[in-house]
Amino acid sequence: MTNIDQKLETLYDLLVDNFEILEAELKNLILKPDKIKNTNKFTSLISGFKNSIFIDPLLQTISQSNKGDPWLTDFLYAAINLLDESSESEEFDTPENLIENLRNWILDNKSELSWKAANLLKFNESEAAEKIQLKKLEERGDFFLTYAECILGLLHYDKDKHLELVRQISVDETRDEELREFALEAYEKYRNYR
Repeated sequence: MTNIDQKLETLYDLLVDNFEILEAELKNLILKPDKIKNTNKFTSLISGFKNSIFIDPLLQTISQSNKGDPWLTDFLYAAINLLDESSESEEFDTPENLIENLRNWILDNKSELSWKAANLLKFNESEAAEKIQLKKLEERGDFFLTYAECILGLLHYDKDKHLELVRQISVDETRDEELREFALEAYEKYRNYR
C-alpha cells in the first residue's frame, strides 16, 4: 500500500466509518482546551469541517474563559468561522456569561481580543449586544476592525435604527480614515438593502 493510499484509508476510517466517534471526541476536547497542545491547528481543523455541531461547545467554553487563556482567540476564531458558515435558520444557545465576557473583552481591551469578541458578538442580535456595540463606537483608538464589527452587528440587528449613525461615522473627521471608508461602504450597501 502506498503512502497516499494509507492516508486515504485513515481519512476514510475517521471521516466516514467513524465520524460520530470523532465528532464526540472533538466536542469533548473543545470543552477541555487545556488538553490541546496546538489550539491554532485544532481550531483550523474544526473550522475546516464547516459543521455547526461544534458551535455550542465552543460558545460554552468561551463563556467560561478568562482574558489570559492561551487558546481564547483561537476558539473565538473557530466559533466566528462556524457561525459565519451556518444557516441563518439555525439557532444556538447563548451560555450564561458569554455576553458579559464579550462585553468585557470589547470594552476593556484594544487588541485582537476585542476585535474577535466584537466579531462574535455581531451574531447575537439582541439589545444587550446593541448596547455594547454602541458604547464601543463612542470611543476612539482601537483596532479599526473592532469598530467595523460593531457597525455590522448594529446593521444586522436593526438596520433602520442604526443606518444614520453609520452615515455619521462615515463623515466624522475625528475617526480613522479606514473606518470612515468602511462606514460609507456599509451605509451605501445597507441603505439600498431591503
